[in-house]
Amino acid sequence: MTASRGSKPLRKRRRYKARFFIIMFGLLIAAGYGLFSAFSTLPDTRTYEDPYARIDSLDELDEKTREAALLFLDIAEDEGLDVTIAETYRTQERQDQLYAKGRTSPGSIVTWTNDSRHTRRNAFDIAKNSPGHEYDDPEFFRKCAEIAKRIGLTAGYYWESNQDMPHFETDIFTRIRYPEGYEKP
Repeated sequence: MTASRGSKPLRKRRRYKARFFIIMFGLLIAAGYGLFSAFSTLPDTRTYEDPYARIDSLDELDEKTREAALLFLDIAEDEGLDVTIAETYRTQERQDQLYAKGRTSPGSIVTWTNDSRHTRRNAFDIAKNSPGHEYDDPEFFRKCAEIAKRIGLTAGYYWESNQDMPHFETDIFTRIRYPEGYEKP
């Protein structure tokens, strides 16, 4: 009799451990799915008349990137930097075309990846609003990169390999910071 009494609590413990394991496994699966969803994007179903055209509309960016770009432009204007948006969203066709430049088609290399945040609506490029001198002022891009850093954007200016001075982007971890005197719309 004592053996059977001792085995009942053991069976109960095993049952609780099994339930605990099943619950924890379910939570792990749910967390994994959540992370996967956060890092992946749905396929873009929009179509464009010319998939190779340069797109510079902030409305083509995802909500967070658009918010960051608008804040960036406000601060740049307040600091006397004449910034213009050069490009926002890129179709994959345009990204492939740009990637081919200097590799399989004539021209200089203009991008370092086929998997750009532009194609996910999480990046924008700027230029100095000075015709003929849009990209030849490193000090202008340094000041722009400092603004981006202050508000939480990633600036291609700071990349050690393949520096991309006009490029700014957000990712899943980006938190837009509003400096004193600026408010979220």
